Amino acid sequence: MTVADLVTPHFVDRVAVLEKCRYFTTCQIWPLRTRADPEAWLENFRDDELPHAIQLLNSVLLFQTPFIDRLFYSAFQSLSRFLFKPGDSLTIAQSRWRTFVDSVLLTHVTGEDPSTTDSGYTFARKAKKVLGIDESRILPPDEVLKRLVNSGPQPVVFVDDFVGSGNQFVTSWHREYSIGPGSRLSFAKAAATGSGPFAYTPLICTSQGYAVIAQDCPVVKIQAAHVLDPRYSAIHPQSVIWPDSLRSSAHQFLRTVSLRAGVPDSPGSVDHFEGFNSLGLTIAFEDSVPDASLPILRWTANDWKPLLRTLVS
Repeated sequence: MTVADLVTPHFVDRVAVLEKCRYFTTCQIWPLRTRADPEAWLENFRDDELPHAIQLLNSVLLFQTPFIDRLFYSAFQSLSRFLFKPGDSLTIAQSRWRTFVDSVLLTHVTGEDPSTTDSGYTFARKAKKVLGIDESRILPPDEVLKRLVNSGPQPVVFVDDFVGSGNQFVTSWHREYSIGPGSRLSFAKAAATGSGPFAYTPLICTSQGYAVIAQDCPVVKIQAAHVLDPRYSAIHPQSVIWPDSLRSSAHQFLRTVSLRAGVPDSPGSVDHFEGFNSLGLTIAFEDSVPDASLPILRWTANDWKPLLRTLVS
């Protein structure tokens, strides 16, 4: 086969993929080589592993700041669909949206173990610049709950970059925060007493995470910029990442190279070679690789050369 024969929507070769990566770097769609080095990453693989590695590299979606900001804006603006009613005039629709924007409280999602590195903090900080929300209404979760108790119902929007399993949001929704001496309250309990309405606007959400949140937090309106089909997983039986000729051997490839790099085969771990909760994704943001993505994209132990050198992993 010639190179031209190999470059199809279903199968790509090394030259084509690396040229694409270089073009993305030149256009600043991808960061500089100090942060993302596809050529060095391919050096991790043996010759017989390269067809899978090249295909995997071709599937990586890396979101830089300008794209993140537009996805954030789009997800938030899409909340307007929950406010409109059949027969509303344009004037009424605009008035409802303006009332919502002028009264909404924005907060971030806290992880199972709350930390200042939680990605939601970043998006809470972006809200003033990207959405034009007054900083007096961009608050940590406990302050939002205090505001709801003291001032009555107000719309609340949780912001974040990515939803994988959905567990992090569910935990945050049911977590009880201190709102005063001897007083604790969760968003779930606040919603049960009439507070809200509540919405969640992640940039990217897996269909699995969407279903988990919809089931456990039914009053929360989920408006992601993109909801991922399960086939975007590298380990899904019908994964769109692999051509037919590589799909049946893809899982063994991932396990073999991951174990060689020192990535454990430990389901439930954030470093499980299939990604957390075995989601097997190939998504990254400018400063982080979600736990749901394959660890071999960010791995640095055992002399493994990472594709993405991130600030947070």
